[in-house]
Amino acid sequence: MSSEPYFQGHIGRYTSESTPWWPEPPKPAPGSPNVVFIMLDDVGFGHLGCYGSSIDTPAMDRLAANGIRYRNFHTTTICSPSRACLLTGRNHHSVGMRTISNYDTGFPSARGAISPSAATIAQMLQQTGYNTAAFGKWHLAPMADGSAAGPFHGWPLGKGFERYYGFLDALTDQFAPELILDNRHIPSPSDPDYHLSEAIVDEAIEFVRDQTSLSTTPFFLYVAFGACHSPHQAPQEYLDKYRGKFDQGWDATREAWFQRQLELGIVPEGTQLAPRNNGVPAWDDLSEDEQRVRARLQEAFAAMLDHMDHQIGRLADYLEEVDELDNTLFVVVSDNGASQEGGPLGVVNEGRFYNQVPASEEYNQANIDEIGGPRSHTNYPWGWAQVGNTPLKRYKQNTHGGGIRDPLIIHWPDRIKDAGAIRPQFHHISDIVPTVLEVLGVEAPEMYQGVPQLPIHGTSMLYTFDSGDEPTRKRNQHFEMFGHRGIWHDGWKAVTFHAPGGSFEDDQWELYHLDEDFSECNDLAESEPEKLKEMIEHWWIEAAKYDVLPLEDGLRGARGTPPKKGSPQDRTSFVYRQGMAHTPTNAAADVRNRDYTITVELSRETEADEGVLIAHGGITGGYSLFIKDSRLVHEYSYVGERYRIVSDTDVPIGGSVVTFEFTKTNELAGTAILTMNGRQVGSGDLPATLGGMFAIEGLDVGQDLYTPVSEDYEVPFAFSGAIAGVRIELGSNQVLDREAELRGRIIAE
Repeated sequence: MSSEPYFQGHIGRYTSESTPWWPEPPKPAPGSPNVVFIMLDDVGFGHLGCYGSSIDTPAMDRLAANGIRYRNFHTTTICSPSRACLLTGRNHHSVGMRTISNYDTGFPSARGAISPSAATIAQMLQQTGYNTAAFGKWHLAPMADGSAAGPFHGWPLGKGFERYYGFLDALTDQFAPELILDNRHIPSPSDPDYHLSEAIVDEAIEFVRDQTSLSTTPFFLYVAFGACHSPHQAPQEYLDKYRGKFDQGWDATREAWFQRQLELGIVPEGTQLAPRNNGVPAWDDLSEDEQRVRARLQEAFAAMLDHMDHQIGRLADYLEEVDELDNTLFVVVSDNGASQEGGPLGVVNEGRFYNQVPASEEYNQANIDEIGGPRSHTNYPWGWAQVGNTPLKRYKQNTHGGGIRDPLIIHWPDRIKDAGAIRPQFHHISDIVPTVLEVLGVEAPEMYQGVPQLPIHGTSMLYTFDSGDEPTRKRNQHFEMFGHRGIWHDGWKAVTFHAPGGSFEDDQWELYHLDEDFSECNDLAESEPEKLKEMIEHWWIEAAKYDVLPLEDGLRGARGTPPKKGSPQDRTSFVYRQGMAHTPTNAAADVRNRDYTITVELSRETEADEGVLIAHGGITGGYSLFIKDSRLVHEYSYVGERYRIVSDTDVPIGGSVVTFEFTKTNELAGTAILTMNGRQVGSGDLPATLGGMFAIEGLDVGQDLYTPVSEDYEVPFAFSGAIAGVRIELGSNQVLDREAELRGRIIAE
């Protein structure tokens, strides 16, 4: 059997009797544009300057002025599902991404990974000869698969991208991110001026430079910022720029943004400003101290958005410099509306919310000067999130407008001539892939790598490039997230808010004529009961068609959260070794709410040998076992509270075996002892421990790579002696509130 059954030459006994033949590599059609996707994170409908905001976004405003904006564009209301739609052109449940990629609830709609039956646009374009690269946030692979042990088929390089630099999870520290380069974990740079938004654009520009210098082949570039997902962090000059800019409060700011939206025409004439969401107080009802910390949290968000916009401008400028901007289909989109995860007060340390520890006004006030900087993990409160979603109601996670209506800018001067126009047609994030395919004259494959492919679900938007008057070609779009549901059909929308733990049958459906009620202010459910009934029935039809069923309650669906069989976390005994790669939380030894023992076999040559033996977590919380000033120290950081146990004697020179043993005495509490070569050298209480999501930041052996668990050292504080091994033994008495765990993960996302 020939290795090339398609060989078109002739093979004789000798080369003199044979005819060579060289296959033609796949090539895009002549004139095919480059394709760039820019994914913003948690940026609401009203956050960009060209959508009414007072935050400076000149780069995106320029793209809008020379391209087209959409005012009726929708997403899935949360991160991983929107990214799955953006990259596959299919509905998210159908490709296995019901919710965030961290969970597999045991049904095909919720595997936490893109199904092999849904090739990504990168894989499709790669087959046609495009070069591909992705930089930034991924969040499309189960984090149990995110360790150095893989498997890697769900990582970017397994989904059609040839180069990757970024992070795999929902969020990361922007100054000290948990970085992946291609298929391996790498340390974050020690440069004090490093910021992830700048770094991923540096990588993107390098990719474009290489492509345009070495090839005439067009490229597909996917840049997914961590901004403006929490933690809201920006360089100090950007934080300084916005100091005092929001002292007028969220009510006045929201009204000003709404008036500007009307002036810009980004919302239709006659649109109403939705009432304040439940739980959002009037700004004037807050004390001066409360106003000050809440304004500071909004300043951090604005600084982060402005800083990200500058990076987008750098990329656009470089494309222009190499004469590629006009021939690039440049798409800017957000994944969902502004985030409600900061709660009513906002947070300075998100670890509190990950673990369902109520936000503390006193803690926020005491740490106000850290907001936006490298020693904070902040998110703004509901009042400012609602401003970001102006003029809409509710937030990210919800299927009302504030969760699913988002900005979309498409820039392509070689093709789009109606520069600065606003398009009113209803469309969805699953419609972008079919648009690209129609632009390029490419058919989605029916078979990819031997796997039959789902049809493309989206509707091409190419017709809108030329016409703002043609009615939308989209007919239907369903929505579902955590039990919240909605459906759009021919200008009407039915939507319901689902209370976690409540009965789906008790959910109250609302009805809006969206063509006439942009902000969903006039509920017609009572006056149009037959229309509502028709829309609800339509939702069930679409839900069955696109694998939305069975419905899962937003929290009770967490039954699938125990470790995946065969994953690195699926055991109770671990042996870690010095020099191993950083390990994400979902793949690390799970010490929550149980007995456990950490035993380290180490050697010190001199009294100067010190450093971290093992650490899990970072500035938001976690634990670290380390040697400093010759003493053995265990520190547990419980969202700002610190419990330290220090040995009463030095760690001897030479070989030693040191142990930290935790005994659970109550739920999420216990006692601990330190031993050294079999002798107890310290003890103490841990009156509160992390029981929700624990920490976004993962585990390191022999160092603390990213942000420090303890304030007693600077990262990485690598152990200068030798570690033969770190053994962790987990007790069988773990009891976890899986609903609380999922709630923490949802809050983080």
